[in-house]
Amino acid sequence: MSKTIWLSTNLSRIAKGTQGFEVDGETVGECLNDLISIVPAMKDALLYQSALNRAVEVQVNKKIIAEGERLTKSVRDGDEIRIMFKGH
Repeated sequence: MSKTIWLSTNLSRIAKGTQGFEVDGETVGECLNDLISIVPAMKDALLYQSALNRAVEVQVNKKIIAEGERLTKSVRDGDEIRIMFKGH
């Protein structure tokens, strides 16, 4: 079993309308790297100078992850990761 990344509507436009992706990884950061390998254009939307853009909000199982933990947060099989811009 894997994890699912759900993209907000504005981010899903970059992925040609697809909102959900099955990804692999032990942390949110590893899962995002897997997403970027599937949708390379997502890198420019999510990263700024090799770090996660500060405007990006990350939720794991509908709980907002603090900025300092967004990439290092551990995830388990079946977890849902939601990615959106803050305020959307």
